[in-house]
Amino acid sequence: MEGVVIVIAALVAAYSGGRLVAGLLGLGGREPRSRPARSRAGPRLRPRLQGWLNRAGLGLSVERFVVATVGLAATSGLAVWALTWSPGLGVVAAAVAGGGPAAAHDRRARARSAVRLEAWPDALRDLATNLRAPMSLHDALIELATSGPEPLRPVFTPYRTNATTLDPRAALEMIREELADPVSDRIIEILLVAFEQGSSVVVDILVDLAESTGADLRLLADVETAQLETRVEARLAALLPFAVLALLIARSPEYRSFYATGFGTAIIVAGAGLVLVGLHIIARLGRSLGEERVLAAGMRP
Repeated sequence: MEGVVIVIAALVAAYSGGRLVAGLLGLGGREPRSRPARSRAGPRLRPRLQGWLNRAGLGLSVERFVVATVGLAATSGLAVWALTWSPGLGVVAAAVAGGGPAAAHDRRARARSAVRLEAWPDALRDLATNLRAPMSLHDALIELATSGPEPLRPVFTPYRTNATTLDPRAALEMIREELADPVSDRIIEILLVAFEQGSSVVVDILVDLAESTGADLRLLADVETAQLETRVEARLAALLPFAVLALLIARSPEYRSFYATGFGTAIIVAGAGLVLVGLHIIARLGRSLGEERVLAAGMRP
């Protein structure tokens, strides 16, 4: 009877924690509203964290993300501890769950960035066509907000207002900082040159850039697809021993009593540390060398 009560309590805790995290991350069915919140984080750290969060397009504040991460980690750790009576497995579960929101955010941000990058070749072709119409570069950029590729329309929607309030070059710089990737940096740099030298100078360059950008994106997609199976296998191999151990502890009183001790907890934590080191080495060896943003604002000579 006691075991049944523990299982029910753990399930209720896991469900409540999941609902809490879903609400905090804006996954409860309603569109999350971003509200400015006060933070004790340093003046340099908080803007960097907020910029990192904004790349996923969820409208989360730093505070909501931190609360969601801590809540999910604590709930998962307590639930596993209640099921297995093993503090070590509770710590491992808390660590894995605590990294879940950041990993989910990174996947969403990468997917969002990839969709925007894939839209650039069509956007460049649209720009070249409109410039040959002929149309001014300013009007052609405004046209991207209504008839351009769907993923880039929200990016160019504020361009008209920003170009009127500030100037077209400053509006393009704002688009550059929102996209924040080397491919977009090169394209925005060419558009800035077009404002200075005339749009007729860069029409052929835009067409060539559309073809080369499309080829680079296809190559990058092939490389990432080839690495996907290896990454999945590495993560499964890292989690499988702990899943088997949790099953043994849940079914065997001998295992449960041993891993409830300090020595058993130390063994689990040490094993988790070795697994993390191995995953880090695999990630470092298998990572693609990303292109640096040498044309970003503040990085140009």
